[in-house]
Amino acid sequence: MDIDKISRKEEKIKLGKKIAERVKDGQTIGFGSGSTSYLTAIEIGKKVEKEHLHIIAIPTSKEIENVCKQYKIQIGNLVENKIDWAFDGADEVDPDNNMIKGMGAAMFKEKLNIANSKITYILVDKSKMIKELDTNFPIPVECHPLALNSVKEKLIELGAIEIKLRQALKKDGPVITENNNLILDVRFTEIYETLEKDIKDITGVIESGLFTNSYNIEIIN
Repeated sequence: MDIDKISRKEEKIKLGKKIAERVKDGQTIGFGSGSTSYLTAIEIGKKVEKEHLHIIAIPTSKEIENVCKQYKIQIGNLVENKIDWAFDGADEVDPDNNMIKGMGAAMFKEKLNIANSKITYILVDKSKMIKELDTNFPIPVECHPLALNSVKEKLIELGAIEIKLRQALKKDGPVITENNNLILDVRFTEIYETLEKDIKDITGVIESGLFTNSYNIEIIN
């Protein structure tokens, strides 16, 4: 990630410093994805290096994993380790702490970390706080390639009015996730209370980027 091209960089670094203050020796921490998490991982790495701390990181992307390795932070996994707390960013957050995440296509691992953490600190600048979800971003839906057409049909039944297969920016073809799946970016007529569950119940859907307020999160801005 090119740090110089990150928008609102100074604001995000301040959020990263806030989170780095919470790091204590011996903790297992879930590391989120995206530009804010990237800058936060660097701030945590600096603290670990300076204070000779030992922590275990459970990263949600290769990019964040590489930052951890750069600062010699041990990499763990959810099979062998239990998360004490996690941090992550968000693309949109509404007044009820419902979120859209996954524009970086890592929402499966992000949701795993959040679901397995005692608390997750969501780091957002003011631009991410909106009145209603689906304002600036669609809901990403990760699905198995073989289920692409059937998933589209079921999403329409749930009220989808626009479904786009996410295309790669610097190569031909669609985005392929770290789990070798595809991403559908979906807009709905309404984001109703059980939509997250209803999307997940579709056979072939791996995960969605819709996060309801049922998760134990705290917004940091």
